[in-house]
Amino acid sequence: MTQNKEDYLKVIYELGGSTSQVNNKDICTALGVSAPSVSEMIKKLLEEEYIEYTPYKGIKLTQYGTEEAVKIIRRHRLWEVFLVNHLGYTWDEVHDEAEKLEHVTSSRFEERLEKYLGYPKTCPHGSPIPSDTIEINNCRTLDSLEVNESTIIRRVTDDSELLRYVTHLGLNIGDSITIVDLALYNGPITLRKKEKYIIIGREAASKIYVD
Repeated sequence: MTQNKEDYLKVIYELGGSTSQVNNKDICTALGVSAPSVSEMIKKLLEEEYIEYTPYKGIKLTQYGTEEAVKIIRRHRLWEVFLVNHLGYTWDEVHDEAEKLEHVTSSRFEERLEKYLGYPKTCPHGSPIPSDTIEINNCRTLDSLEVNESTIIRRVTDDSELLRYVTHLGLNIGDSITIVDLALYNGPITLRKKEKYIIIGREAASKIYVD
């Protein structure tokens, strides 16, 4: 499979395409490519039975397509663990490097890498490292909590700018926090981490997953 096809399968999966329909516009936005390019690739993926199409609804990964997407994501997240734990990368630096490495990793190498890393369960951003099955996300987003609710941060969306912002605020995976205040009119959220009060924007909070 070409690197380009792998990128499409991964993005479709990450957009929810293993369980629901995804439209071409969202794929264009996620990959930063033109509509004609997406249409051409969708046609190829349909012919090779990686996806199925429902008129007026969109595309969805087949079981075969889902399995291939999971393999790619698995390799990506294993490389992120390696880069952070063994090469000193920060969690906002690893995505682009892992993006390159995932495409040149054989199944045998992947097995050796996982063993070397001690069979990690999550990547540095808290996302699960999948096996051959679809991972079900039961977490809520931080912006869905009410005042006085306490929770633990489990995952942060893999976006470099967001990750730098979260680091600047002093938040990390595993932190216990309590919601102190929700500003009116979709304003910022005030939370407490131990004795420290932190103010975070709603948009960022919508990309942070908690118990």
